Amino acid sequence: MAEFEKVAKVSDIQPGEIKSFVLGNEMVAICNTDGKFYAFIDECSHQTLPLSDGLLEGKTITCAYHGAEFNVETGEALCLPAVDGIETYEVKIEGDDIYILLPD
Repeated sequence: MAEFEKVAKVSDIQPGEIKSFVLGNEMVAICNTDGKFYAFIDECSHQTLPLSDGLLEGKTITCAYHGAEFNVETGEALCLPAVDGIETYEVKIEGDDIYILLPD
């Protein structure tokens, strides 16, 4: 059964910022959009390059390498060259701690 795993502190990721973390066998990016945290696989679906290098504007992250855009809340691909979305993960905040639920 999947369990929440502590990843970071709320104070580690400022508004508008993206950070990457290793969770098990996955690279996971967490971003702060106006105090709300979203977690997603740190890998563009167009090519396997890190999304955490990209630009975050609101709930949209733009891949720094080829310009693909994704909604960080839903994982939906918003423009070419990406046609497939990205995996997103449930986030839980307890006090100053950020927890992520990775699937089994």
